Amino acid sequence: MRVLLLLSYLTVSSLFCAAQVPLPAKNLSIFGRGMYPGDDSTYALLQEAGFNTVLLSSFYIHGDGDLYSGDDNQHPVIHDGKWVGDTAYLRRVAALKKGARIEILLEGRWYNQPPNTFDFMRDWVDSTKQVPGVVTGVGDNSTLFTICKVLKEVVGADAFCIDDESVYDSHSIIEMGKIAARLKMHMTLCPFRVNEFWSTVLKNTDPKVVDAIYLQCYDGGRNANPGLWKNAMKPVQPVYPIFMCRGAFSTCGTSHNSKTVEEIKGEMTRFKKDYPEMSGASIWQMADVKNFVKNNCAVVDPSSGTARSVKEFLAQIKGALSTGL
Repeated sequence: MRVLLLLSYLTVSSLFCAAQVPLPAKNLSIFGRGMYPGDDSTYALLQEAGFNTVLLSSFYIHGDGDLYSGDDNQHPVIHDGKWVGDTAYLRRVAALKKGARIEILLEGRWYNQPPNTFDFMRDWVDSTKQVPGVVTGVGDNSTLFTICKVLKEVVGADAFCIDDESVYDSHSIIEMGKIAARLKMHMTLCPFRVNEFWSTVLKNTDPKVVDAIYLQCYDGGRNANPGLWKNAMKPVQPVYPIFMCRGAFSTCGTSHNSKTVEEIKGEMTRFKKDYPEMSGASIWQMADVKNFVKNNCAVVDPSSGTARSVKEFLAQIKGALSTGL
């Protein structure tokens, strides 16, 4: 009987561990640039703040098949199909995962930058291609599948988020969606404008796999509006606006359409009017939150905000993202 009970428990546990983690009903999320490997105090503050999705960012695939964190471009985190990154980072992320969905932001190059991430995805999904040090295709032994598997099984990722702003090869992203499905992960999209690429990906990927769209409402997406985007693309997935907070680019002033807490509240009210079903919002990014406090913005530029600590600023941002939800 004990053996049968144990087997039953292990079976249920295995199914639970393999299950896809759904989106929170009210999805308040934060991008985590500046958190690899991070420190215990920063992660403790983030846990206490209570964001229910954390998008760990940013990660880049290099031409040799390794994965790098944007916070450390000298040392890979995945090499030869294995995690070789900081082990304390894994412990910190595991603590976050107890109260939040964990996503990995895969970021590409901007215009006129060297190839990375999505350039290589485009080339590697073709199993007939020969690439030194890389197993092409999307099979279980392929480099792309292995990277995603390590992100799930070692880092604990529930989804990976696609931030492609230059390559726009829909076929390779659709194939990545199939990898996510096989791993029982989700895939989310991070556009800043409507174009045929995102439409093609949405039409050809299972909506149970691609389950959210994070819309950049800053910099190149400064005129983006989730309601207009929803009407134009007609996705079944929820669309969440991403705001850039003050402190971005290490300045207290407006930069790349960064916004104060009060301005975010105003935008949430405006967006909600156009898109009554809107059920979440996001902030870019933890590094900027810390820079706001580090630069003493509340004193240097009182118009930028009032927060004197990271804890206070995170609470204010979360409150602003909740406006009208």
